[in-house]
Amino acid sequence: MRFLPVLFGLVVAAVCVRLGIWQLDRLGQRRAWNDAVAARVAAPPLILASGLVSVPAESLVHRRVEARGVFAFGDQRTEPNRSLRGLPGVYVVTPLRFADGTGVLVQRGFAAAPDGMTVDPARLVEPESTVVEGVLVSATGRLAVRPESVAVGYPLLPLVVRRTAPAAGMPRDLAVVGLPPLDAGPHLSYAVQWFAFALIGLVGGVLLARRTVRPSGPTPPSH
Repeated sequence: MRFLPVLFGLVVAAVCVRLGIWQLDRLGQRRAWNDAVAARVAAPPLILASGLVSVPAESLVHRRVEARGVFAFGDQRTEPNRSLRGLPGVYVVTPLRFADGTGVLVQRGFAAAPDGMTVDPARLVEPESTVVEGVLVSATGRLAVRPESVAVGYPLLPLVVRRTAPAAGMPRDLAVVGLPPLDAGPHLSYAVQWFAFALIGLVGGVLLARRTVRPSGPTPPSH
């Protein structure tokens, strides 16, 4: 029984080390993904003038584009409960129609709204004929406006253009959102924590075992 605390400490340490290694693996995956995204963003922009492309949409994610067409403000949507720099608001998503009759959804920017839902569309109008500088992204999240769920009566590219640069005539009530930073996330700090827990478990088991087997003092003589 005296070695039971050591055995328990070893089990705890082994589990924590495995979790730490898992976090390091996640860190490697995150860095590889960041490198792939950075390479795509750094590539020359694609001229997007049609909603029908001959390559898989997955190969276009995170590619910079210059989308040329006409905004269809009548088919505009919003993504509620968004935030930017601590302010509540919505993302404004507007179809951009191409000359061939197809289109793409454009996340034009963020509009502040105290309730996170209500905005005045009249304050968000800009020139219809435009060139949008942005990055192609997948529509993710429960509140995202997805191309496949928007009925506009014309084909839409299965990706969304996130505007990354202001445009001439862009309304003051719209703010460019841009892409999230390509950081390493918390995986390294999590790994360090798990390795620290492993050390604590191992040392704690040894110390507890030593206390368990510590000899007692001399028995006082009986009278």
